[in-house]
Amino acid sequence: MRLSFLMVILPTLGFAQFVSTGGRFEIDQRKGCASLTVTITNANLITTGECTGLKPCDMVWGDGTPTQQNVFTHTYTQPGTYTLQINYQNIGPDQIQITVRPNLPPEFNIFTCNGNQVQVRVTDTNYDAYIINYNDASPEVQVPKGSLAVNNHTFGSGGSKNISVRGKDVNAADNCMSNTQSVVALATLPTPFIDELRVVSSSQIDQDLVTSANIQYRLEIATNNNSTFQLAQTVYNSTAASLTNLRPDDNYYCFRLGAFDMCANTTTTYSNIICSTNFDLAIQNNSNNLSWVTHPAGITNFSVNRDGTTIATPVASPFNDTNITCGTTYCYQVTSNYTNGSQSISLQKCGQAISTDIPTATNNVTAVVGAAGVSLTWLQDVAFSPVEYAVFRRAGSGSFGQIGQTTVQSFTDNQYNTAGEFCYLINYRDACGNTSAPGLEVCPIRLAGSLTSENAVNLSWTPYSGWLNGVSNYLVEKYDAGGSLVQVFNTGTNTTLFDDAEDPLNQVFRYVVKANATDGGLSQAVSNEIVIIKDPKLYFPTAFTPDNQGPPSNEIFKVFGRYIARFEMKIYNRWGELLFVSDNLDTGWDGTFRGKEQPEGTYAFIASLTDLTGRSFTRSGSVVLLRKK
Repeated sequence: MRLSFLMVILPTLGFAQFVSTGGRFEIDQRKGCASLTVTITNANLITTGECTGLKPCDMVWGDGTPTQQNVFTHTYTQPGTYTLQINYQNIGPDQIQITVRPNLPPEFNIFTCNGNQVQVRVTDTNYDAYIINYNDASPEVQVPKGSLAVNNHTFGSGGSKNISVRGKDVNAADNCMSNTQSVVALATLPTPFIDELRVVSSSQIDQDLVTSANIQYRLEIATNNNSTFQLAQTVYNSTAASLTNLRPDDNYYCFRLGAFDMCANTTTTYSNIICSTNFDLAIQNNSNNLSWVTHPAGITNFSVNRDGTTIATPVASPFNDTNITCGTTYCYQVTSNYTNGSQSISLQKCGQAISTDIPTATNNVTAVVGAAGVSLTWLQDVAFSPVEYAVFRRAGSGSFGQIGQTTVQSFTDNQYNTAGEFCYLINYRDACGNTSAPGLEVCPIRLAGSLTSENAVNLSWTPYSGWLNGVSNYLVEKYDAGGSLVQVFNTGTNTTLFDDAEDPLNQVFRYVVKANATDGGLSQAVSNEIVIIKDPKLYFPTAFTPDNQGPPSNEIFKVFGRYIARFEMKIYNRWGELLFVSDNLDTGWDGTFRGKEQPEGTYAFIASLTDLTGRSFTRSGSVVLLRKK
């Protein structure tokens, strides 16, 4: 049994490090990262024969695992503080505290320097010390936590390298997990580049950078110049930078980016210089004026951007935008274009365009009279943007009063009538709140007509008013009762027409006058339509000779007429006796009554008729019957 005891304790004698509270046993580790394996290296520091097969001990590891006898090694898998207790049979228990911490790989930064050199800076503070392994067969390096956790190292060659760092506490096991990062060792630090600068607010400027990994950069700033630089911020493992608490509306700022050698504590190479633009927008009458200030070095030209579109590329400030519409809000940015391809974009400035110009009058209005009233349409000066049109009307020689408003270039007055002698005015208010000058009076064509005693038509109309350069000619269109166009008369600039054309088939005619403007692009002005109904005229001889002596046309008494739909004629002698009745214009009286010739003398007739329009008339007269001797 003694041989067995020696075999258990002898291998651990050389590794004893930590003694229990009562001094009865020792362990090899009392602190470390999870998982931490602890071995009881000697259980008989002040006793003999304990914790053997003859006198076994109970090992209570304190992490909830079952109590075991004479088990000398245990692994703690979870972080925590545990009490390891050995219960001896004759002398009672003894114990020691075990600390197991989370196994955290430490955070650290690698900085690339010139000459294939690197600097490792451990930012982690969870451990008492840190061990750096450069994985190039060089000895591991241990540094304390805090500001001194820094180490420089030179690789034998350039290229990709792996560096590992693990943490270790004092009097603790070296079993904590390491963190490994890659780095490229460089003979010379490359030159950085500032690709784009953007003024994003009245206090902030952002930049897009072309940088390399693991190099410390110094972003430097100069105010209103490009030579007196000072450190603004450091940049590490980032392709963007943002600076606040600036005043880009009052100053311009120039920037450069320096590659900094952390090992030598010096800047080795600088980027291009790029400057912000102090940009201002002034809203003036019919012009949005842009001006800016920046350092001109390296700038090819400037791009003026309006609402997302480049509208000009001047080589210097200022720029006046006159292609604007009042009342419209425009947003501008100015971009400095450098010869090296970099760009500096100003703060966006927005403003609503204004104009105090009095809008031009509405001087070309076309009036078309129809069954529903009069429709007015007009042309608009494209230099102005109306918000609302106001329509005014007067009757005869009265005053103008507003009768409506519209947002489009048309208006219909349903109350129009020719007898009212209406005239109109169109004014408008533009997007800038300016009211137009008064326009021309618009007086629709008023057409009137009458019949002469010979059934000819007399037409007259008022001259059209509403076009700035007047009327070139008038066209009178003549339609039959069915609406078919019969004839068109071009009267030039005359406002009368005499139409004596004979038409035995058509009693009803419709007339309308259309005016053509002197200026092109204007539609025809149209008058009211009038209807002329010609009279159903009756013609008859004053005497006839029914004696078979000729001529034949004088042998029979007939009534002649036009536009007659129904007809009846009665003839009476001087005593009022009815001698003859006919309902046909073609059937006349032959001078007989009941087959007997009537004596010479004067006879009366009465003709009742209905014309083609349905109107009824009665005509009477007398005729002399003669016979040759």
